[in-house]
Amino acid sequence: MKNKDQMMEKVMTFASKVQTNKYLMSISNGLMGTLPIMMIGSVALLLAVLPVDFISEALASIGLTPYLMTAYTLTVGIIAVYAAFLIGYRLAVNFGKEGVNGGLVALMSFFILTPMVATENGSTLNMTMLGAQGLFTAMICGLVFARLYCLFIDMKLTIKMPDSVPPVVSNTFAGLFPAILTGVIAIIVALLFGLTSWGSFSDFVYAIISAPLTNLSGSVWSLVFIVLMQMVLWFFGLHGSLVVGGFITALYLPMDVANMDAVAAGVANSDLPNILGNTFYSLFSGIGGAGGTLSLLIVMLIFGKSKKHKTLAKLGIVPGCFTINEPIVFGLPMILNPIMAIPFITVPIIQTLVAYLAIASGIFPHLSGVQVPFGFPILANGFIAGGWMISLLQVICIGVGVLVYFPFFKMLDKKAVIEEDAVEEETVIEEEVVVETVGVRGEA
Repeated sequence: MKNKDQMMEKVMTFASKVQTNKYLMSISNGLMGTLPIMMIGSVALLLAVLPVDFISEALASIGLTPYLMTAYTLTVGIIAVYAAFLIGYRLAVNFGKEGVNGGLVALMSFFILTPMVATENGSTLNMTMLGAQGLFTAMICGLVFARLYCLFIDMKLTIKMPDSVPPVVSNTFAGLFPAILTGVIAIIVALLFGLTSWGSFSDFVYAIISAPLTNLSGSVWSLVFIVLMQMVLWFFGLHGSLVVGGFITALYLPMDVANMDAVAAGVANSDLPNILGNTFYSLFSGIGGAGGTLSLLIVMLIFGKSKKHKTLAKLGIVPGCFTINEPIVFGLPMILNPIMAIPFITVPIIQTLVAYLAIASGIFPHLSGVQVPFGFPILANGFIAGGWMISLLQVICIGVGVLVYFPFFKMLDKKAVIEEDAVEEETVIEEEVVVETVGVRGEA
């Protein structure tokens, strides 16, 4: 027992350190900050390639389609640009420095390290490296060069202005020398990688880091492992979704962007490069929240006999349809509940595998990669991400979760009914004793 407690303490300590790590927080929060931009690009792409003839013809007739594609190109198409700034911004804030300066330094370094391509009128940045292929370079620039900037400030390599100078001017000059030093380092790195067979730092990152990680994350077993870790943490009371959220976004967002780029280029759904992605995880890896608890709520509503469970199901079913499951996770509870441990941990894994196999078999379509905001109603989010077939696949996954949860819930519900009956009997006995006592006193 003591060894078990010590192991749990180590696991929770490790998870807590991961969750509060400044670098992982910067990536997670920085990429999360790109969501509004991703949403604008996703909506623009949806409208531009919508497979509804009268709508697409109407948009084309008023000349809107080219502008929608431009909106997509300047949002999702250059998502690495926004990511570099936002990750650098978050890192600088996490280290107690001016966020805007950190973001600008990271963005500057990213541009310096992005290769140029020749054109008829000279040269320009390689646009392919500003999108999905450049996301890992953006992450590295956001972390490394923004951190260097903060480090140079900590080393007092700043220009001190007189107290009479306005704070805006003083802060600008304080960050001037650290920004110049960081820029010089970025130029040197770009020069050195330009002498290699890769040709540029961005190409090196894509070949050595991005492509292998994409291949790794392209395996459904990698996602299964991440979901397993997430659910084990949830079971022991840690917010597993927050702990693994940064990994999920960093690994799987580029896959969504690659799919959207393919859709924008006119690639057929069956030929889209990726089955998995950040949207796949959101839609299938725990429908209704961690643990796939929407299935449990349905079981509770239909088959629950305990008053507590019926009331809890009525309270939790509507939030559960919007992927808010705190009422059921903490109200049942699911945390440290030995009866519900197996379905709570395995249902999201089973739903992930069912959805993956259904899409990989060709029966259901690939997801376009369109980003759907958290809290969007279940089934509606599937329709946006891939049409009515994806909503149907969500229904199937929910049904599978119902089958898994049913026997375990019946055990829990039977136990709850027995406990409630015992409490009612005890209450009745107490009331009878009170009545008899009052009667005796009245006779006296």
